[in-house]
Amino acid sequence: MGSDYKHVFSPITIRGVEFKNRIEMAPTSPKLTSEKGYMTTEHIDYFRPIARGGAAIVSLGNCSIDILSAQDEPRQVGVDNDDYLIGLSRFNDMCERYGALGSLEINHSGIDAVWEFNRVVPRGPSSVITQREMMRAKMNGRAPISPMEMTIDDIHEMERMFIDAAFRCKTAGMKMCLVHGGHANLIGQFSSPLYNLRRDEYGGGLENRARFAMNVLDGIRKKCGEDFVIEFRVSADEIHPDGMHFDETKEYLKLLEDRVDIVNVSCGLHTDVKYFRYWFPNMYMPRMNNVHYAAELKKILKCKITAVAGITHLDNAERIIAEGMADFCAMARPLMADPEMPRKYAMNKSEEHVPCSRCGYCNRRVGAIKTLMCGVNPKLGREHELEDGMVHRARVQKTVAVVGAGPAGMQATLTLLERGHKVVLFEKEQAMGGNLTAAAAMELKLDMKDYHAYLCRTVMKSGADIRFGVKATPEIIRELGPDALVIAVGADALMPNVPGIDLMHVHWAADADMDKVPVGEEIAIIGGGSLGLESAYTQSRRGKKVRLFEIRPVLGAGLEAAELMPALEKNGVEIYPGRQLLSIHPEKIVCSALATGETEEYPCDTVLISAGLKPRKQDIEALRHILPETEVYIVGDAKAPRSIGDAVHEGFNAALNI
Repeated sequence: MGSDYKHVFSPITIRGVEFKNRIEMAPTSPKLTSEKGYMTTEHIDYFRPIARGGAAIVSLGNCSIDILSAQDEPRQVGVDNDDYLIGLSRFNDMCERYGALGSLEINHSGIDAVWEFNRVVPRGPSSVITQREMMRAKMNGRAPISPMEMTIDDIHEMERMFIDAAFRCKTAGMKMCLVHGGHANLIGQFSSPLYNLRRDEYGGGLENRARFAMNVLDGIRKKCGEDFVIEFRVSADEIHPDGMHFDETKEYLKLLEDRVDIVNVSCGLHTDVKYFRYWFPNMYMPRMNNVHYAAELKKILKCKITAVAGITHLDNAERIIAEGMADFCAMARPLMADPEMPRKYAMNKSEEHVPCSRCGYCNRRVGAIKTLMCGVNPKLGREHELEDGMVHRARVQKTVAVVGAGPAGMQATLTLLERGHKVVLFEKEQAMGGNLTAAAAMELKLDMKDYHAYLCRTVMKSGADIRFGVKATPEIIRELGPDALVIAVGADALMPNVPGIDLMHVHWAADADMDKVPVGEEIAIIGGGSLGLESAYTQSRRGKKVRLFEIRPVLGAGLEAAELMPALEKNGVEIYPGRQLLSIHPEKIVCSALATGETEEYPCDTVLISAGLKPRKQDIEALRHILPETEVYIVGDAKAPRSIGDAVHEGFNAALNI
């Protein structure tokens, strides 16, 4: 019996090249190459589970056609000379083994090349300093570097480099490549009025601004031949007020449609962090946020269309293909979260796929210049260490007690069982989830809700000995006599030490959002981090009068502040930064305005605290010396309150070590 997902698994042939289904691994850069961008075994193995899992196209992201002078991130794949061919061919051989098509997203960062990586003045269509360069300059304590405007000879050289890079893809055995014309990289800089201020044949009107792209695409077709598939990535709308907008993009693509086979429809800019969210949608944004652009282009262009961004699982993809909105669906984070997702859907076992929570763990690692890993898939990026990404059974099967069924405890349980151990899972509440339940409470966070439901459901079906409503005391653990112990007891809300904190109308904000405690009509929220902002959104949406207080001069959570502030303002939330809570009273709070030292009073009938978490040290200390200390593992918020991804990875690592 075949799959229920008939459209997403239907093959399609373009220029004699068969694509076995409509699933594309959207381009990512895992940072596992050598220093100069050479393909390593680790880099190839990172993509192996994705190719094996059933994707038709596996794209490597941001492969530089000018690795010595145009890097904009560390450890990009290089594709600017023939020395790279052996590594590229090894990658393609791996993809072909599993019936997938390997593809490179060939790119040049233009005026947004990073001085710290290259020590070369960036080049581009015009001498415009990007917003990201201004941020980098400030961060590194230097003046912003003004790019050089390319001469006509420079432009012709760059066109040749794109063409040669595509030909290297073909030489390495690939049947296609993805030319990056979006997000205000070099090709996008030429097409965009935001960055192209030229007045020669490469600037001014749309056809002139499109000339660079047309020459590159014509050259690729001539050199690579008629049997080579060209996918072209574009920002349907750059969103920036002075950027290229959708009406003009439609005309732009009309100029290109005979030169490309597939248009990959993204959105936004890479050169300005304010517009990242349109090509890298966050947990608060709607799913499939760019698909409406793809659907409209599908109606007017002759070439095939790839939809990308916020396509979180194959139910989305099936609908997109079935309704004719696109021909392919590209997804990165969902396939990072579960490379086996296509296989699970093909076997009609969609409930077994691990949902991407859109938690941002992967992006935070990239920002910290670390290899790309996933908050819900701790195997990702460790394929070489784990031998093809598979967890192997332990040499000696043990009995392991896991205390706490939050994300760290649940992941530890699943991995321990995968390794063949017997697991007894203690949870003092009557349900699993721990602080993951609170993290998934906000109505906007559909993906976090999906992950929470998946993890709880999977542990319940896992075969672990689960003991709800049991607080694991030293006596209980000694009676069980386990060989190892994982302490995942989590953390409690940190409550400020101020007069009135014990009053009946003072609650942890998450409890209020989950309707565990009564909430009045006029609320004071103490703490402007992620929980405080989410709670302000939730309570204001419920019609409450909300005031939010933060001790720091600015709100602490960058993503949450940027995404939720417009909604908070619309909902009438009043925000007071630079305020220190002094005391709580039955009908008001008293704060100190740190800038002036003045004492202020604000009316309220409910106080919600979102001041962070503190590990349950007393519970930890009671348990950590029951077994030999080398056989005891403290994980997740019990170790230190951090992200869900940190908890998952620590639970996984503990299980690997037992």
